[in-house]
Amino acid sequence: MSSLARRNVGLALSATALAAATSAFATDGTYFTGNGASSSGMGGAAIAFPQDVASAVDNPAGLAELGSRVDFYMVALPVSANSTFGSPDNHLFSRKIVVSPGFGFNYQIAPQWTFGVAMTGAGAASNYGRPVLPVPGAGNAKASLVIVNTSPTITYKPRSDLSIGASLVVGVEQLRLNGLVAPGADGALQPVPSHGNANALGIGAGVGVLWTPVPMVSVGASYFTKTWFTPLSGYKDDVLASSGGHIDSPARYGAGVAIRPLPGLTLAMDYLRIQWSGAAGYNSTNSWGYRSQNVGRIGVSYEINPKWTVRAGYSFANNNVDSDHTIANMYGPGISSRAVTLGATYAIDKNNLVTAAFEYDIPTTIIGTGPSQGTNIRASYQGYTIGYTHKF
Repeated sequence: MSSLARRNVGLALSATALAAATSAFATDGTYFTGNGASSSGMGGAAIAFPQDVASAVDNPAGLAELGSRVDFYMVALPVSANSTFGSPDNHLFSRKIVVSPGFGFNYQIAPQWTFGVAMTGAGAASNYGRPVLPVPGAGNAKASLVIVNTSPTITYKPRSDLSIGASLVVGVEQLRLNGLVAPGADGALQPVPSHGNANALGIGAGVGVLWTPVPMVSVGASYFTKTWFTPLSGYKDDVLASSGGHIDSPARYGAGVAIRPLPGLTLAMDYLRIQWSGAAGYNSTNSWGYRSQNVGRIGVSYEINPKWTVRAGYSFANNNVDSDHTIANMYGPGISSRAVTLGATYAIDKNNLVTAAFEYDIPTTIIGTGPSQGTNIRASYQGYTIGYTHKF
């Protein structure tokens, strides 16, 4: 390993272990490509086209269009990373299958009012199966982050063509890091002790609007504040000291349009801006160096008959990780910026639906430069979603 790489390994791992917490299975950092089984089949497009309760995470106003219902879904994410660390000759491979459940219910309180709750998950996991470097006492390099957000949401329709909504976002976060190394007092690399599972609570909010000026067209917009999390004990004293122990979810805003040119056919398009540069724990240029993202989501839904609906979509974004920060991001290689999706719903009867979706993230490689020279990341992942809906 070059002396330059060696000097930066300890700094990056000790100050930026958050990289282990960044989602390695979506185009949008810690956010999934889609929220809920239906939008997961449409590249995530949902701001102007709500299909299930999880769409509250994209636009709270969308729940006004769903009526009384309950949704359950499960996402399985095989995540693979083939990396080099500090030197092209130091190869590491990680493969994990991460499972994330989701749930939501919505109740039509009155013709103009609904109340619902969406529970959505995010997170990441890596396990390279060995230490990143042959440092005595260093454990196997592995990490995990679990984030669960619960979003109580209320909507109001002042007119038949206009809905507004607001959500409170209550988050729970758990982080565990193993196998980190850092320079000691004599400059030699030594193991950083794991602090086990550290937990944090967070709070944020979101608002949205959905307008259907003509039956063929719907337009939506939404804004979500940061979710401010409490410090992660233990890690706040070393690996997360630069952010005071915080890993805050970033603010984001977006707009979308849904067009229905033919009976049963809907085309949906979203633009989403994710403000990583304003989120503590992500925005240090001296560590993982996350950049804010512009995300595009395009999807199509076609109702073949009353029993079957099929979907397809594409999501794309600028990468939130650059080549100077591959050392910091090796533990959580969420570097894909493009995903292709497919999905379908089968109506058992008018009140019970089963939905499935598949996501293929186009493999991405980043070659480390500058302080990260010799640390390269290649990541590939897919997503499999299954969901069940009961309408009341």
